[in-house]
Amino acid sequence: MSELFIAWIVSISGRCRTRARFYSGLFIFARGYNSSMDKVCKQCGGGFEIAKEDLDYYAKISVPEPVACPECRMQRRMAFRNERNLYKRKCDFSGKDILSVYPPDSDQRIYDQKIWWSDEWDALDYGKEFDFGRSFFEQFGELMKEVPRINLQNRNNENSDYCNDTNDLKNSYLCFNTEQASDFYYVNTGGYGTNCIDAFWAMQVELCYECSKVMGGYHCFWCFNCTNISDCYICENLIGCKNCFGCTSLRQKEYCVYNKQLSKTDYEEFINNFSFSYSDVEDAKNKFAELKLEVPHRALEITQSENCVGDFISNSKNCVECFDVLNSENCKFIRDGLLNNSYDCFNVGLDAAFLYECVGVYRGNNLRFCDKCTVSNDLTYCDWCFQCSDCFGCGGLRHKKYCILNKQYTKEAYEEKVAEIIEHMKKAGEYGEFFPVQLSPFGYNDSLAMWDFPLKRSEALGKGFKWNDYESPALSLKSVLASELPEKIGDVGDEILSKAIACKMDGKLFKIIPQELEFYRKQNIPLPRLCPDCRHEKRKKQINPRKLMDRKCGKCGVDIKTTYSPDRPEKVYCEECFMKEVY
Repeated sequence: MSELFIAWIVSISGRCRTRARFYSGLFIFARGYNSSMDKVCKQCGGGFEIAKEDLDYYAKISVPEPVACPECRMQRRMAFRNERNLYKRKCDFSGKDILSVYPPDSDQRIYDQKIWWSDEWDALDYGKEFDFGRSFFEQFGELMKEVPRINLQNRNNENSDYCNDTNDLKNSYLCFNTEQASDFYYVNTGGYGTNCIDAFWAMQVELCYECSKVMGGYHCFWCFNCTNISDCYICENLIGCKNCFGCTSLRQKEYCVYNKQLSKTDYEEFINNFSFSYSDVEDAKNKFAELKLEVPHRALEITQSENCVGDFISNSKNCVECFDVLNSENCKFIRDGLLNNSYDCFNVGLDAAFLYECVGVYRGNNLRFCDKCTVSNDLTYCDWCFQCSDCFGCGGLRHKKYCILNKQYTKEAYEEKVAEIIEHMKKAGEYGEFFPVQLSPFGYNDSLAMWDFPLKRSEALGKGFKWNDYESPALSLKSVLASELPEKIGDVGDEILSKAIACKMDGKLFKIIPQELEFYRKQNIPLPRLCPDCRHEKRKKQINPRKLMDRKCGKCGVDIKTTYSPDRPEKVYCEECFMKEVY
């Protein structure tokens, strides 16, 4: 056994005794394998390896090894999640106008979230008897088109209607996957802050603009991958710094410009003389980009972790091929997670453990092949189930137990029928894989898969994905080209609020809202030239592709794993050489 798997066994035995029946055969299964396995991906045709500890894991949870490579499996899961694309449509229960992640021509039945959470309907009314003469996925797909889906998922928000997958927001607009914040605008994956615009992966931030991967920031603009910083501009990879401009890879520094130490007086003179016009900011960004080619970069962003391989991992142990993970242990193939003892998941966490092939699962234990299930245990092939346990192939249930295809059973009948269905699925080659992409309720171009695995319409349809051809009505406002906007915010009048700006990148029209204009004026920030989606895309591209590659350390020449491809011009150092350089 690998050291990783031994550590995992120790963790299971010490921390999850209540699930002992589920893992009783672990050692027998583990001893049955002596080597890894080479396979050809059913989706892309590329080769991939299933390591010995992976085979142990699949044996432990009694599923066959996957038929798709890790990247194609992630792409498939991400195709089931739409965070950012919002549409105006009718509620299929009340007929009232609502905002939704599902376009008006969707074949799904959509209820307003207030109705969806109410007692005015019951998901058990859509229950079906399982037909052993038909495919499970065919029957599950039919059920999912009948069971109402929630239009948006927001909780305890105030004056924050145009948001999705958020909770405890106040006075916020177009925020997604964000919580515990006020006066947030165009923020994706953030929270615990106030008065911020255009952020991605930003926590505990205040008065910040265009910041990504910032943990603890005050009055910072255009910063990336920084921790505990204040009054910084166009910076990257800073820790404990303040009053810095155009700096990278500094620790506990102040009054620096392009990595050069200045006196307080000289620094303040530099800031006061900087015009903060659009052109000057862009020129500063270009100069900073040149500086970054001279300064070494860390091969992988892993902090306070043990035996981990991936990028942006913190406070974790035994996490392999994981990205954007924190406070996690004994995991593999995870992206955006906070969990333990799990494989193949996306956007999962908060008291979650023993998950396999799951998306959007929070506070769950022992879930397999589930999408957006919360505070639940022992679910298999379930979709949007809340506070449920021991359910198979169900959707839209709340506070239910021992259900199959939304039909209620006794405990004994449930366990007997589930065993029969699994055997039926194994014979059909269905069991062990996440939902087929054809069952996603979203068009591929609306899903998060489009951001990380971009495809053209013909390519997506050729691979079996759906495509959303619906176009929302264009803004009926007088438009202005981005190139025609004033260079400085001081020259922008209130009339901009009644105009639409044509995005510099894709030509899409977008508006400036009053709260946004007020922020730009107070902070002396020029108007954006890109629409919110293109701005978000640029922030995402600051983060390296979520893929590990082989490269040599630029200092000592040792072989390293990194998310910087070998043909990129940056100096990339191993952990030891980087630490010596920075500290």
